[in-house]
Amino acid sequence: MAPPHTLLGRRPFVLGLASMALPRLGRAQTAAPLSVRIEEPGGGVLRAQDTARLVAAVSDPSVLTATITVHGMSYEVPVRDGRVEQTVVVLPGTNRVGVGVRRGDTVARDSVTFHVDGDPVDLVVLLGWSARGEIIDLWVREPDGETVKWDHRESTPGGRLLDFSSDAIGFGSQAYLRASASAGRYRVKVHYWSDGARRGDRDDSAFEEALERLHAIDARLRATPPPSDAAALSAERAGVTARLDAWGLPSGAQTPLHAEVLLFANTPRERRWRFDLTAQRSGQLQTLGEIEVTSAMLLDARRTLP
Repeated sequence: MAPPHTLLGRRPFVLGLASMALPRLGRAQTAAPLSVRIEEPGGGVLRAQDTARLVAAVSDPSVLTATITVHGMSYEVPVRDGRVEQTVVVLPGTNRVGVGVRRGDTVARDSVTFHVDGDPVDLVVLLGWSARGEIIDLWVREPDGETVKWDHRESTPGGRLLDFSSDAIGFGSQAYLRASASAGRYRVKVHYWSDGARRGDRDDSAFEEALERLHAIDARLRATPPPSDAAALSAERAGVTARLDAWGLPSGAQTPLHAEVLLFANTPRERRWRFDLTAQRSGQLQTLGEIEVTSAMLLDARRTLP
């Protein structure tokens, strides 16, 4: 065994090695700070008609979604490779657009305020939701009975449908604009198709066969068959209806929808409605809400325009 003074003499050397290793062992690996920065549009005055391009950079490319807030409505949009690229509705006057992202408990936000020089827009309907592969179409029935929707995007009085999805219509937020509103009732509807309705595990031919059988059963029941036949047909009808209902149910969580309706936005006579609804059944056309625009409201608003 080595003498005590020799062991003691080695101890500082051993401690020295440990002291050099400790900082390396104790150094924590921390993620880079999360941030989001709006690149377009900039502040100041923007000359635009109805829409503007929104571009934002997200510091962490692993973040997959962002929340856009515009005209008081917030909705989720995709982030691809650290980039947010969307089209948003802009209105004459002051506009404010915000973008927020989240990573765990960390939230980062950015916003921009700008003024738009453009033609007045009386009525705006904004529809948004957290897209997960479903198809949702905005329908607006105008006072004269004409409906603006995905296959009829412009009405005779000037109503227009705008779709902001980069993939195809119905996969993202939409808007309806009417430059000069007419008096009457506007009905806001949504046509909802779940993601599951388009998957391979849903047999389209089986659905069509069941629907044809349902129509055949109804035709026989209308002919007033004998009671025993009517009972058998009614029991079969219940089974067919159950199969159709099961086919149409969403494959995942049902989709919460929200719409903001603005009348005379950015004016002293601005009015606002908010409608919320959870889409229940694939293929179902549902009414979000209705608004009544009166002649007195139109006269009052246009009297105060500069």
